Amino acid sequence: MRAFARRDPAAAEALYERFASRIYGLGIVMLGSDAAAQDLVQDTFVKLWRSADRYEPSRGRLDTWVLLVARSLAIDALRRRVLEARTLERVGAPGEADVGPGPDERAEAEDLALRARRAMEALTPGQRAALELAYFGGKTSAEVAELEGIPLGTAKTRIRTALLKLREALKEQEREP
Repeated sequence: MRAFARRDPAAAEALYERFASRIYGLGIVMLGSDAAAQDLVQDTFVKLWRSADRYEPSRGRLDTWVLLVARSLAIDALRRRVLEARTLERVGAPGEADVGPGPDERAEAEDLALRARRAMEALTPGQRAALELAYFGGKTSAEVAELEGIPLGTAKTRIRTALLKLREALKEQEREP
């Protein structure tokens, strides 16, 4: 991360290789479309590039920090969608939804959503609940622990294990014919 903060192109490439697919998967699950997920990957790396010097290893793992940045940006995108839809509704203008994605994009998004749902089924109920609260509910690990009635360390472990299992399940599905 220090090399990335110094604008080292090799470090940027390594960071991208390590996290782009995970951020993209998070985008598919949270935002529901290929284009939005691709935008999330780009926006996340731009934000990381601008704030690389703020990462402090003593405060947490790099994986956690990067995915929190991505999740925050995804939540912001969802909020913007709602605000835009409400604004368009108030002025009576046709919304983005009127144009809609094409059949190819819809089929691809549906396929990715199906793969993500299948991958979620591989999780234990505790892992699934922790992940849904953290990533879809916007809860912190401490809030997940409180809501689930479990220790903070257990909540963190469930979230991390769930993410690792999802990643592996999605990779496995890519390999299938």
